[in-house]
Amino acid sequence: MQPPGEGTFDDSQTRPDDAFTVRQLRGAELEVTRGPDLGAKHRLTEPILTVGKGPMAGFRLSDQTVSREHFRLELGPDGLIVHDGGSKNGTWIGGVRVHRVTATGDVSIKAGATVLALRVDAGPSALEVTQSHEFGDAVAQSNAMRHVFAYLRRAAPAEITILLEGESGVGKEVLARAIHLHSARAGKAFVPVDCGAIPQNLIESELFGHEKGAFTGASQARIGLFEQADGGTLFLDELGELPIDMQPKLLRVLEQREVRPVGSTRARPIDVRVIAATNRNLADRVKEGQFREDLFYRVAVARVRVPALRERLEDVPLLATRFLRELTGDPRVELPPDLSAMLSAYAWPGNVRELRNTVARFALLDATERSELFDATGTLRRDALAATQEDLSGMPFHEARKIVIERLETTYFPAVLERAGGVVSHAAELAGMARSSFYRMLERRQNRAEDEDP
Repeated sequence: MQPPGEGTFDDSQTRPDDAFTVRQLRGAELEVTRGPDLGAKHRLTEPILTVGKGPMAGFRLSDQTVSREHFRLELGPDGLIVHDGGSKNGTWIGGVRVHRVTATGDVSIKAGATVLALRVDAGPSALEVTQSHEFGDAVAQSNAMRHVFAYLRRAAPAEITILLEGESGVGKEVLARAIHLHSARAGKAFVPVDCGAIPQNLIESELFGHEKGAFTGASQARIGLFEQADGGTLFLDELGELPIDMQPKLLRVLEQREVRPVGSTRARPIDVRVIAATNRNLADRVKEGQFREDLFYRVAVARVRVPALRERLEDVPLLATRFLRELTGDPRVELPPDLSAMLSAYAWPGNVRELRNTVARFALLDATERSELFDATGTLRRDALAATQEDLSGMPFHEARKIVIERLETTYFPAVLERAGGVVSHAAELAGMARSSFYRMLERRQNRAEDEDP
C-alpha cells in the first residue's frame, strides 16, 4: 500500500514514540469498460478513492452524465465498500441502484453512461496507520485519516515541502500545525497566510516585506511573512489563489532560500520550511495555464489528500465530542447518543468547520434548552440545531447575508462572553478568535444597539 500522497523521504528521524500498526485490507483496481474514458485504469493506493468528474476526484472521468463525486470506494477488511455520493443518476451494480454495499469479488459498476470493472485483489494489502487517534490537535478514528497521520508523522522531520489538498474546512491548517510541532522547528514560529485573502497589489510586500518609501503609504520598512517565519514554518493556505505574476517570485525564494523586500536591491537569507494547501486541483490549474508547472512540482514534493468529512463519517462522534469539551471547558461532557447519531448521518458539505459550528450552537444552550431539543419520545428534532430565521430568499444575497450575520453577532458573542464569566480573553479562546478581534466585535454590537435605541 502506498502513502496517501506522492513523494518519498528519509524517515530515519521519525520520533521513537510514534507508534504505527499495519491493517490488512483488500486492494483493488478500477477500469473503464464503457464510456468516454474507455480503457482508463486506476489502482487504489489510498484507503478512500472518489470517482467523478469533479476536480478533486481521485479517479476523474470526463463523462458529463457522471456527478462531480459520483461514488467512492473504501478499502475494508472483507472487500471494497462502495458508497454512492448522492449522485443524480445513481450508482448501479448488477442492475440494482446501491447506496452502500461491500464488494467481496469482481463487480461491474455503472455511473451515468460509464461502466467500470472493479477487480478486487485475492489477498490483502498492508495499510500503515497510527495507533494513536491524534496528530497534534487533529483527531480521527477512521483508517483514512490515521493513514494520513502515519504518513505526515514520517514526513514531519524530513524538512520536505508538503502540499495538503482537500476541500475547504477539512482541517488542513490543523494538520500543518501538527507537522510543524512534530518537526525540529517546533520551538520556532508557525506563520499562516491565506493567499486568497491578501489584495493582489499587496501580496508581494506581505510575503517578502518592503523598504521605507518603496510605494505610496510605505512610511517605514517592514519585514515580510517569510522573514517572520525564519527558523520555523510558513503555511501558505489557498496557494491556488496566488496571482500568476507572483508565482515566479515565490519559486525563486523557495529555490534560492532568500528574499528581496520590495524597494530593496539586497537579498536576505532565510531558513523557512514551507507547507502549502489548496482546495483546487493544481494539476488542472497547470494545464489551464493558471499555475506554473515548475512551482507546482517545487511545492508538491509530497502531496497529501485530506479526505472530506462525508468520506469518514465514523470520525464525527470523536470530533464532535472533542469540540464540545473544548467549548464547554468540561472534559467529561458527552454528546447525547441521539445527537451523535444524527450528526453522523449528515453529509457535512462544510466539513469539519461546519461540524464545529454546529456543536458550538449546542454548547451555548443551558440544560433546559438542551432538553427542548428532544421530542416526547426522547428523539432529537431534526431541525433542532438549525438557525432560526424567516425565508430570506426574496431579497438580494448581500442583504440576506447581512441580516444573518447581524443576528449571529447579536446572540453569539454575548453568550460566549457570559459562558466565559465575562473574561474577554477566555471568551476569545472559546470562540477561536484573537482577543482584539473578539473585543472589536463586542464594540460593534454595542454601537449597533445604541444606534437602534429610540
